[in-house]
Amino acid sequence: MPIPFTLGKCTTRAGYSAKLKSPQKLKLAAIKKAFATVLETPILLVIKTDAGEVIVHNYGELLFKEGKDMEVMEKVAKEVYEAGL
Repeated sequence: MPIPFTLGKCTTRAGYSAKLKSPQKLKLAAIKKAFATVLETPILLVIKTDAGEVIVHNYGELLFKEGKDMEVMEKVAKEVYEAGL
């Protein structure tokens, strides 16, 4: 079953963000196992993906630092949410 989320231009920064339609906590430890991790804190991860570095917040928001390709960002968001929910 697909995980419902939105992907759009970030209003506060120059990147893109993905948000779950129904807010849920992400399991950062599970995401860390699935992706190369650049930075880890108790509330967020920075991971390396096909869409560049992505900031993963434990409350479910993903921030794409170098977002350009919507299809790639959508694919990465699905993979992150599948790993972390």
